Amino acid sequence: MDMDRVASASVGSLETSIWWPLRAWMVVEIVFGLAAIVTIFLDPSGTATNFAWPIKPDVMAATLGAFYAASAIIFILPLFARTWQQVRSMVIPTALCSTAMLLATFIHWDKFSVGTRPFYVWFASYLLPPPIFAALYWWHQRRSAPVGAGITHPLPGMVRAFLRVNGLILTGIAIVLFAVPALLQQSGPWQFTPLTVRTLCGWLIGVGLMQTWMGWEGDWRRIRLATTMLIILPVTLLFQLVRYRDEVHWSNVALWVLLADIVVVALILMVLWVTATSRTKRGDPAIS
Repeated sequence: MDMDRVASASVGSLETSIWWPLRAWMVVEIVFGLAAIVTIFLDPSGTATNFAWPIKPDVMAATLGAFYAASAIIFILPLFARTWQQVRSMVIPTALCSTAMLLATFIHWDKFSVGTRPFYVWFASYLLPPPIFAALYWWHQRRSAPVGAGITHPLPGMVRAFLRVNGLILTGIAIVLFAVPALLQQSGPWQFTPLTVRTLCGWLIGVGLMQTWMGWEGDWRRIRLATTMLIILPVTLLFQLVRYRDEVHWSNVALWVLLADIVVVALILMVLWVTATSRTKRGDPAIS
């Protein structure tokens, strides 16, 4: 057996089928996501009655809605994925994002509309994912090679390094702001409360960790599905900010730094998609 055939056989052993409970849970996540999209994304001004707690100003609710809208696709696409490796980069970042949201809920329990249907949907959507995703990750990884093993569609070295470093920086900043929300309250592009700071930071932790995980995976096929959220995010966020532009302090430096960062990440990932498509058309199996 020649070396190419040996390598192919070795790589084949790294592919792990997706266990049906993971697909089933993704369906539940889609339901949670749709509930958020039809409320906080489409109607940010109605959070007093349609969301887990009243959010003001409206641009703050709209911003959170942008993250929900961008994330919807990463729960739909895994329903059609063939292997665990194609969805692995989403699982732990999502679990830790949910953990941060759950912690924020307990810290600010008195701010929530406890006893209402929107609150129960919110609470369930963050109480259940951490243990479920952790258990499913453990189950799959017992049958899979370690992250980063057997890379067959390598990312460019500079892209991999950027995703790792940028993701870690974003995660670190989000953790600091989660711990000390007053830092953003004093310098934000609109009015924040400790709860809205921590909720936003929960999303940023998830986004940052997903970037870091992509760099760790280092394989285009394994991160391709996860990239869709980071490509869509600047579109949904800018759309929401423009909708409520009168509530935004556009001279705020922190806002432009965040926007620049997510746009740069999206552009890099779009280039990867274009490059992969081009090489696939040329019949190069190394990136298809």
